[in-house]
Amino acid sequence: MKRLMIGLGIFVLAAPVSAQWVAGGDYVNLSDESEFFDVSVGGIYASLGYLVESESGLTFLPEMRLGTGVADDTILGVDIELDSFFAFSVRGQFEFDSSFYVYAAPSYARVELTASAAGMSESEDDWEFGVGGGVGYKFSDKAWGELSYETYDGTDVFSIGFKVPF
Repeated sequence: MKRLMIGLGIFVLAAPVSAQWVAGGDYVNLSDESEFFDVSVGGIYASLGYLVESESGLTFLPEMRLGTGVADDTILGVDIELDSFFAFSVRGQFEFDSSFYVYAAPSYARVELTASAAGMSESEDDWEFGVGGGVGYKFSDKAWGELSYETYDGTDVFSIGFKVPF
């Protein structure tokens, strides 16, 4: 992973580039299935990244995402809540024309969950490496929409959101 990040950094610095900040917001659903139960929680997050464009149409977006839960789940009387979501990613993005693009990204994320029942609660957080990808559409130079999928050690993460370059 370190070699990939160093290689991307060298490539980005060596290529003729232009760059801009990109902010965004997403609704995210995290779901995990096991032999005994299925868990699905929802959240929202804000993102901030720095889009580095090259003349070839390939761009890179190092990005940080920070979010919180908005939709909980209950399993056998135990409430499962998403307390926080924090992730770093570096995605490679390719634009097909002036409005449609696809991307893929390795990421490193931390999720904190709380399980509570009968007046007791237990929190757990964990850092995991993941990988994902998605599609986007540029409605204008200042408004983009995206659909994404990521996976972290068997946990599926789907999101829908927007990006605003500035």
